[in-house]
Amino acid sequence: MSTVTTHNTIVAQDLQSGEFNYRPTPVLVPVGLALAIVSSSALLGAVGIVIAIIAVCVSLSSLLVIARSDGMYSGRVMSVVALAISFTFATLGTVSQVHAFNTEVPDGYRRVSFARDISSKGFVFENGQYALHPDVAAMIDQKIFFKGYMYPQRQTKGLRQFLLLKDTGECCFGGQPKATDMILVKVENEKGTNYRTGRVAVAGTLRLTKDKTPEGLQPIYALEAIRCERSKSAF
Repeated sequence: MSTVTTHNTIVAQDLQSGEFNYRPTPVLVPVGLALAIVSSSALLGAVGIVIAIIAVCVSLSSLLVIARSDGMYSGRVMSVVALAISFTFATLGTVSQVHAFNTEVPDGYRRVSFARDISSKGFVFENGQYALHPDVAAMIDQKIFFKGYMYPQRQTKGLRQFLLLKDTGECCFGGQPKATDMILVKVENEKGTNYRTGRVAVAGTLRLTKDKTPEGLQPIYALEAIRCERSKSAF
């Protein structure tokens, strides 16, 4: 009993003398620091940029909590460091994506959206028969640049042609994509290209085709591609 009393007396004396300086750290502080470290992935793509922005918001929130605590909480320095790191990566990642977007289209080629400018247009019914949508018809024999996803197949290297799909929907992978949701890409480079997961950017001349794929699919569009590579930007 006397030991407890003595301990309480010492604590009370420490509090009165200002020597008891322990202050808890808000949980937002280490969370913000962890996210700041992960935010280095902003240099790799849009997901990393989102993480970096979240890290900035968490670090700002932790600083606000500390500022309003009247000295009750510690961790200000750690929060400032986390904020600086995450803000830097968010900025660098954004600048990198903007630069990639502005420089990825080859000279003389027009950027189009596979989903919005080609697939969603579908067909029009004129004079008792289906025909290409006028907007798509205007792209035939034109040099265009767009992005999509490679249809998986047995061969993965040295592909001279492959199907490019508008998205990664379940109906496309292992299913039967609509004619307007796929484009037969014919690679002009004799070495061909390799299968890639994720978004692929292609540039070439858009044509009409009656060719069928080994899987029995029959697209109506073909692209004579001069370039086929992993997308440099997420947009």
